[in-house]
Amino acid sequence: MSQGGNETPEVRNDFLLDLLTLQQDGKHAISAPTNWTTQPPLLQVTTKVDDIVKDLVESVLTNEGSNEVGRWFFFIGSPGNGKSAAVGDLCRRLIDIKGCTIADQDGDNIEELLPTAIPYALDVYEPGKKYPSVLIVQDASVVRNPYSPDVDPARELVQSLELAWEKGLSLVLCTNRGVLEKAQRDNQTNREINSKPWFRILTAVVGADTQGGIGDEHTFSYGSRTVFRRVLISHYPLDKRSLLESDSLDQLLQRATEPDRWTSCLECSARRMCPFKTNQEWLANDLGRRQVLRLLRRAEVYSGQVIVFREALAIISLILAGCPSDYRSIHPCAWVQEKRSLGDVFSLAARRIYMSLLASSGPRGLDPPGPLQVRQRDALRWLSRFVGADDPAGAALRHVVRSEAPSTDVGANRLLGRHGVMAQLDACREALPLEFYDRWDADVMTSMHENPLVSQIEHSCVGIWQGLEEAIESAASHEAADAHWALGRWSSNYLVHLGASIEGLTSFSAELDEFAELLALVRVPAESRSIGDKRRIRSLDTRLESLFFSVNGDTSTGPQSVRLSEAVLLEGQWVADELRPRIGAANDSGSASLMIRFQGNETATLTAPMFVWLTRRAAGRLDGRCFPPDLLAGASDARVRAAAKSKYAFQPNDVELVVTTEHGTRYHLTRIDSEVDVTT
Repeated sequence: MSQGGNETPEVRNDFLLDLLTLQQDGKHAISAPTNWTTQPPLLQVTTKVDDIVKDLVESVLTNEGSNEVGRWFFFIGSPGNGKSAAVGDLCRRLIDIKGCTIADQDGDNIEELLPTAIPYALDVYEPGKKYPSVLIVQDASVVRNPYSPDVDPARELVQSLELAWEKGLSLVLCTNRGVLEKAQRDNQTNREINSKPWFRILTAVVGADTQGGIGDEHTFSYGSRTVFRRVLISHYPLDKRSLLESDSLDQLLQRATEPDRWTSCLECSARRMCPFKTNQEWLANDLGRRQVLRLLRRAEVYSGQVIVFREALAIISLILAGCPSDYRSIHPCAWVQEKRSLGDVFSLAARRIYMSLLASSGPRGLDPPGPLQVRQRDALRWLSRFVGADDPAGAALRHVVRSEAPSTDVGANRLLGRHGVMAQLDACREALPLEFYDRWDADVMTSMHENPLVSQIEHSCVGIWQGLEEAIESAASHEAADAHWALGRWSSNYLVHLGASIEGLTSFSAELDEFAELLALVRVPAESRSIGDKRRIRSLDTRLESLFFSVNGDTSTGPQSVRLSEAVLLEGQWVADELRPRIGAANDSGSASLMIRFQGNETATLTAPMFVWLTRRAAGRLDGRCFPPDLLAGASDARVRAAAKSKYAFQPNDVELVVTTEHGTRYHLTRIDSEVDVTT
């Protein structure tokens, strides 16, 4: 099984161990105070947050009395968005650059806390000061005492705001949007609270736009007894940012695959059969990395939810270091070398990048657990009797049917689980072009030849399948048909995913790419859009309008009519002109969806799956009777609400009410020059 080169099986790349700490159960998956003071994050990239942190380092302190204006800064985001990492960077800079001391509210220095300690709030002391200048609430979604019988993160947040205001402190607060909104909603009618200056600040932040930035300057009301005399209010919504719309995820991938981190692998005899080194080479290749980024962006828009930092790091860790549950107490490199020496080729192949992302729920490339996998295993077990023990194909096959497979629980379940987003985007779920199957089945060796994204692992797999095919041909048994079926399904699982990943194919590829472009387009302010941008949005509005009425289940309604109730239709040209659907950006936190807007601020969400259905219906590839009516139910309801709230009763012309009585009589009430004409 030697691949040549310098035989040094003891070679280890400890960067893989560092990567494993980023998986969702790893010690660095959540940025905690004990991580902040030691070293920067393993994969640190430059984002807008870096500029914010650098500004806060200079502005949250009194700087020996030279600064009278403190800062209140709100980092708003969902779990895993990078709020705690931002605060960690801030604390590290305050300690290293400004010489500050940071302690929890029991007075314990964060540099001496236990690794499991995640304090609710931290106090920042400037050099030589016995009182804090800054209050940091690093996660307002938790509470000071989790064992309290009346735990309420929103109430804890309000207490923190009041404390910072009374003492005149700078405040850096990390919270998810739900806690922030609940704190404001629960107290907006409480007269003891809603008149306080700090509550008005909370209300302003909750109602602020989604772009973030600097708000108003406020004066503290406690004069000389406060640390600062005034405070400047700012916020930054991390939950609105996609790592893929910027180049942040691209930067992360490039940092993780930097050659210096992988130099030790060049001395390893197993490197050509190592899925992690070959995955590194895939991501270091511009085309390979671009296809992975495209796949992740499609997953993001299809799910309607942006991929957060924690998910992105967990995926990078899986691709480049594998799954911790496979290793027990051994090094990932030792695991690779062991599998290679045993001839367990398909355990290594199962950790190739395309299998990790698209087929991680199938052990060694078989079907996921269920009747099909049972049938596959039975057929391959039968086949193993016809392959010699010394044959590499026989050794590999026996591991597949007898040995424990690599774990299929690889984390990031929302994306990579058996029913996760990636599984729904699997190219195998759609009919691919015939020429694709020719390239990656009938003529696979030609497609693989000198392709920089194809490794020795794939060549070994193909050689094994060819050997097994010959073994089936030599076995004179009626069970050979099942073995042919199992072998074909098994090999196709690898080769189709390999080919699709190289060529950038998934289910709904074209529609999801267009949807992603539209998402970016509608977020551009109207005054900054080019005429081409405006043309595309108008085209989408027109397409949506025509599809909306062509598939709407109520055949009695159309562009010029809307049903107000079971008995009443609102009709006329005014309806067509004023109640058209329009496309805009969604306001939801972390959303990767569009918004359908009607007059009167009535809205409905346009998700990527709905867009896929609409697009295929428009292209004539989908019978209207197959269109799921529930997809447009929200938009239909929003249009009805817009009609009910509109001033149709005061329009002088082009408005008609059609009222149907219980006996079936239809009355038409038509406005003509502000008068009503009634006919039956």
